[in-house]
Amino acid sequence: MPVHRFAHEAMATVFEVIIPGKDETYAGQAARAAFDEIDRIERLFSRFDPSSEISRITRLGPGEALPVGVETVHLLGLASFVQLETGGAFDVNFRAAAARSPRRPPARPRNLGELIRIEHTGGGFEVVRLRRGRGAPALDLDLGAVGKGFALDSARALLRDWAVDNVLLNAGTSTVLGTGPGPGRTGPVKGWPVGAGSTAGATAGPGRFLLRNEALSGSGTEVKGEHVVDPRTGRPARGHGAAWASHPSAAAADALSTAFMVMKTGEVARFCARHPEVWALVKIGPEKCRIFNAGAAAAQRPARRRRRR
Repeated sequence: MPVHRFAHEAMATVFEVIIPGKDETYAGQAARAAFDEIDRIERLFSRFDPSSEISRITRLGPGEALPVGVETVHLLGLASFVQLETGGAFDVNFRAAAARSPRRPPARPRNLGELIRIEHTGGGFEVVRLRRGRGAPALDLDLGAVGKGFALDSARALLRDWAVDNVLLNAGTSTVLGTGPGPGRTGPVKGWPVGAGSTAGATAGPGRFLLRNEALSGSGTEVKGEHVVDPRTGRPARGHGAAWASHPSAAAADALSTAFMVMKTGEVARFCARHPEVWALVKIGPEKCRIFNAGAAAAQRPARRRRRR
């Protein structure tokens, strides 16, 4: 089975689309359409583009409103939900709190729903910036920990229109989304082989498993150092050395892997108990980890080959 790989730079990383079993020309056209969709999502969500919807929301004054598209509504709604469910360990407004003077006591982190309100106007949606209470942080939205996953979800939806239902989409080294049985899989367990649990040459947990109609996202300190901030303290995350999350939505997996870096192991355990659709792996040492909701992952894990004696 021919496997075609295509790459494209966007969102400060390299996206990949891997399509098996299709004519190369057709696969290339479908991948180009997917990359165009990723570029469109970047134009909506980039905090570095002053014309993006996210930048324009940040500049709203109290009580001012801005018409927005359904993509912004969906992503802000997901960000608010994850923030609530993780006890504030994920926060797309973390930069505003971190920018406060270190001499001032930290403000209570505000849920996104306390800072902005999304209203349905009949003809569409608009975001309204609420009046800020005394001591509340300003608004400085950064979707870097969820936007790449959302772009993968959007690209996957577009590829369905191209009848491409067996594909792997990759957003750099952070998030991967697999749909279909994978390349040349004929056994009872099918999917795209992906890695989880490996950092600095040390592997904890399954090492890899098969991803089918699901996303896997990972966060850690190996590549970018201590870049993940705990929104609750404004300091670098101390919860885990690395974390992976799997979910049918790449945007949700993207956000959760960041939150699991911040959360304590017990907090991750309680979150996964409430959300059986989420698989999680957190490293608590160089070769030690905790895995939650392992049953779903075990069904997709590649069988280990026995060594011949």
